[in-house]
Amino acid sequence: MKKHSFLWTIMLGTLVSGMVVSCGDNDNFEYDGPIPGGEVSGESTDNSWSADDAAHGYEVPALRQGEGIYFVSHYARLNDSGTERGLNYCLEWDASAYHSRWVAFYFDNTNNAKRGIGRTGAWAEDPDLPANVRLSTSSYSGSGYSRGHLCASYDRQNSTEANSQTFYMSNMTPQRIDFNGGYWAVLEALVQNWGRSTKFKRVYVCKGGTIRDDQLRGTFNTTNSAGKSCKVKVPKYNFMAILAETAGGSFQAIGFWMEHKDYVDSKGNHYSSDNRAPTYLMKQHAMSIDDLENKTGINFFCNLNDALESAVERAYSESAWTW
Repeated sequence: MKKHSFLWTIMLGTLVSGMVVSCGDNDNFEYDGPIPGGEVSGESTDNSWSADDAAHGYEVPALRQGEGIYFVSHYARLNDSGTERGLNYCLEWDASAYHSRWVAFYFDNTNNAKRGIGRTGAWAEDPDLPANVRLSTSSYSGSGYSRGHLCASYDRQNSTEANSQTFYMSNMTPQRIDFNGGYWAVLEALVQNWGRSTKFKRVYVCKGGTIRDDQLRGTFNTTNSAGKSCKVKVPKYNFMAILAETAGGSFQAIGFWMEHKDYVDSKGNHYSSDNRAPTYLMKQHAMSIDDLENKTGINFFCNLNDALESAVERAYSESAWTW
C-alpha cells in the first residue's frame, strides 16, 4: 500500500454552494449521442454538457454514453415533518450488466441524521428504469448472493422516503453474505462517521462493484421485471471514492478498493455480521483516487475545478481521516 505523509488541501474562494438541490421529479436519462469533449471510451471529461443538474454534483463521476446506459437521479423529502425535497442519490445503470456502474450521493447537514428512521425494508423495483432493463425484488432469489446496498440504508436516516429509495433494486450489488455484513459494512460505517462529522461541511461518496468482464466473480441467471431471462454480473471488487469538504473550504480525498470475498480473522473465522472486522483493517484497502481510477476506469470527481481535481486525486493521507 502506498502511503503519503502529506495532505493536499486547496482553498477555492467561492465554491459551488452547499445548497440542497430542490424539488424536481425522479428522473432517468439515456443518452447515445456524442458528448461534447468526450473521450475515446465514450465517457465525458466532465458533466457540464448535461442538462440534468444532478449530474453536476461533485460526487457524480464522468457520465458515459451508449445504448442501455441510464443516468438516474432520485429525490426525496429531507425529513418526515416537512415538505422540502433534495437530491437523495444518483446512479448510472448498465442494462447489459443488470447492475449499476456506480452509485453517488453526499452527506451534509440536511441528510446526515443518525439512525432516525431505521430500515424501512421497502424493497422495490426502480420506478425510473424501463421494465425491460430493471430487476424485480425477487431477481436475486436462489443466486447465493445477498442484496447489498450501495447507498446504504444507514446512509439515509433523514426521512422515510429517502430510506425507502435505498431499497430500490438498482441500488443493489450481489454480495457474499459475510462480506456484506462483516467486512464491507465496516467500511460503510467508517464513511458514515465521516459524513456525520462536524469536521466536514459535505462528504461526497461514489461507491460500486466492478462490472467489467475482466473484473467479475461471475454472473447468475434470473428474470427481469418484464419476466425475461437475463444475467446479472457479480463484481469481483468493490470500491469507494470519498471527497470531503471542510468548513474552511479545503478538500481531501481517499479511495478504497476491496476484493469481494470472505475475509477471516486470526483464528480462521469468517468476519460476519456477528463477527465484524476491526476498523483498522480498512486502511489496507486505501489508496489515492488516481490509483482507484486506474483500477476502475472511472473518472471520479470530474466536476471539480481541474487544478483542484488533479491535486486532491494525486495523494491521500491516513492521518487526515478519523479511523
